[in-house]
Amino acid sequence: MDYSGDLMEVLGEYLLPLKSIDELLSKGGAGAKVLVETPLGFKNVGLEVVRYLNNKGHRAYLSGQSVWGACDFSAAGDYQYVIHLGHALPPNIFRIISRNFRLKREGFNDVIVVNIENGPTVLFSAVYYEPKPELISKARETLSDFSRLSVKPLIAYALPFKLYAYKIAEILNAPLAPGPITGCFVHFPIPDTVLFIGSGHFYPLTFKLLRPKTTVYSFDVFRGVVENMDNIYRRYLAMKVKAIQEFNGARLVGIVISRKPGQYRPDLIETLINRLRRLGKEFVIIDLSEVSPDYINNLPVDAVINTACPRIGIDDLDRFMKPVVNAGDVLKVNPLDLSNLLVW
Repeated sequence: MDYSGDLMEVLGEYLLPLKSIDELLSKGGAGAKVLVETPLGFKNVGLEVVRYLNNKGHRAYLSGQSVWGACDFSAAGDYQYVIHLGHALPPNIFRIISRNFRLKREGFNDVIVVNIENGPTVLFSAVYYEPKPELISKARETLSDFSRLSVKPLIAYALPFKLYAYKIAEILNAPLAPGPITGCFVHFPIPDTVLFIGSGHFYPLTFKLLRPKTTVYSFDVFRGVVENMDNIYRRYLAMKVKAIQEFNGARLVGIVISRKPGQYRPDLIETLINRLRRLGKEFVIIDLSEVSPDYINNLPVDAVINTACPRIGIDDLDRFMKPVVNAGDVLKVNPLDLSNLLVW
């Protein structure tokens, strides 16, 4: 794959479409006021982008907040532009953003532009890890067993690992996913076997949460290690079942809504209220900017229904001191139907 073109190397490890970003900002005139926001692990990249833009004559600021996905961006009106680095923008999140704002969307290769009426223009920009020859060589050796399989696994990836995924698909002569996945959305049919290219458990678990019978392997390109996600999935499943069972015994329930642009779901409130009334439970609606254990554990309620990112009611359960379930868990006909845990 030829990935030179518009992509510029940053810190010797990353490739970013900085030329396209500069061109898009310059359309609004000189000296645009810009907020650069990144996931926690990309703050060093964000700092380099701020330096680059300031050298180009813009007024760029680095956000100190960590963003967890494309659903979690700043819509502050005191910036002309927000550059959101490192996350794909899936259709389900875009639909929620569209319900909450009047906006227009445009696409420019590695940058998605969302113009928010009476708000900033948000540039969702890719950040790619630049494939290193030594890591590719190690991948070839570690993944040799997959190359001998009669049925090739689908090679899937999160956005930053796209270039590694392309290389590994070539090495294994295996099919490549048509685009990146996120922690809450897979936009293509999930096959029986997936080889996820990335690091950590968050993204590959998405496949198990949506289709439990799929065999999911995760290849950490930095450690050169392959893991089967089944045991990890079972551990999360046990925590989920425990939370649902404990929720059934709760008397006072907090319905938590998040103000994050791609997580704000006021449309769920009335339906949840009706369901809780049928269950004979008291309730209170709680408005939060961040649905985290620091806030949830101090709420004066017996249990919480999360209407924000469904991964909160899965990945963080061992950090909560009270049962937390997702809106989708409560609204299912059978709350213990675990065939799809990412229902919003």
